Amino acid sequence: MDDKELLLLLDTSPQDGIRKLADLYGSLVWSVAYGKLSGRFGREDIEECVSDIFLDIYQYRNKIDLDKGSIKTILMIITRRKIIKYYQRKSPDAEYIQWEESENLLPSSGNTLEQEIIRKEQNHMVFEAIKALGEPDSTIIVQKYYYSMTAKEIGKGLGLTKNAVEKRAKRALEKLRRDCYGIIQ
Repeated sequence: MDDKELLLLLDTSPQDGIRKLADLYGSLVWSVAYGKLSGRFGREDIEECVSDIFLDIYQYRNKIDLDKGSIKTILMIITRRKIIKYYQRKSPDAEYIQWEESENLLPSSGNTLEQEIIRKEQNHMVFEAIKALGEPDSTIIVQKYYYSMTAKEIGKGLGLTKNAVEKRAKRALEKLRRDCYGIIQ
């Protein structure tokens, strides 16, 4: 189903349109909302925010100009704005959510923004999963895969044998694959 058909479905059959929209982009919206709100809010709050995002896209449907961007891109912009508003409403005393400045720019091509938002959120989620591994596993993964260090070099710095580093790296990667399943496809 292309974007024009999806907009038509939202107009003619709102329930089916929202259901289709959620089928196509629900996991993406959930992962972005979860990534930004999970430290401060519970699952029910995040679910409420995601529901509000889909309600907003439905209410905004008549203003969508597909020449300026795809539904997915517009949905990501709405997601970003709704998360910020939700965060401010629920935690008025808290600091604002940190978003990179480049996310404020809307390029002329919808695909560029869409791909960039998705890439940034995926990177953030993977980095959080790496941090969640704990020490020394997170250090091993970062040094091995981000700095291209050998197991021997890593082991020397951490006081571990080469074999211990390799085994920990293997187990950590298996855990990351399970934890990050669906984030990067």
